[in-house]
Amino acid sequence: MAEIANRIYETSEGQILFISDFSDINDNEKVVSRALSVEEKKGNIVRLANGVYLRPKNTRFGIVYPSIDEMVMAIAQRDKVQIQPSGVTALNKLGLSTQVPTKYTYLTSGSGRVLTLGNRTIVLKRSVPKNFAFQTVLAALLVQALRTLGQKNVGNQELSTIRKLVNEEEHKDLFVQDLTLMPVWMRKLITDIIDKNEHYDTLVKSHNR
Repeated sequence: MAEIANRIYETSEGQILFISDFSDINDNEKVVSRALSVEEKKGNIVRLANGVYLRPKNTRFGIVYPSIDEMVMAIAQRDKVQIQPSGVTALNKLGLSTQVPTKYTYLTSGSGRVLTLGNRTIVLKRSVPKNFAFQTVLAALLVQALRTLGQKNVGNQELSTIRKLVNEEEHKDLFVQDLTLMPVWMRKLITDIIDKNEHYDTLVKSHNR
């Protein structure tokens, strides 16, 4: 369909596209899917996963593909849901693991599903609201990462990394408030760290009044 081809042409390079992006042109998903398949064969778009496409940005090194995070964020925005990295994915984002996963796990407030992207798998697990109640990204990531790591496996190296992250947190006042949402052992671990940081001292005392 010419209208779909024109929409793709007008789309910025590097943008992720979904079948639903063309519902205003034609609300029949099968028709849109066939049209997108034609555009894919022409090289105008690249299929990333089932129903997920990319308006490619070509460089001398080849096509620039979106990161897993960008993929998941785009899906979350489309579905109007919240997402949160978990498991090894959370550990990686915080620098608490150098393991390169082939399976990327995220919690979602929407429906759970599994997406395949090449040789990588994205697992979206439906989760409870409390996992999305944190005001800071750092607190939410720490809870998921520490839950995966386990209390007995938090050594000096992990503490050093966490201390650096906590000390560099921009929204320290919100982070202190987030402590109340953490499991007891995690809250104690983080509190022991921020008690030695003068920038947090006043905030903690104020919050405990």
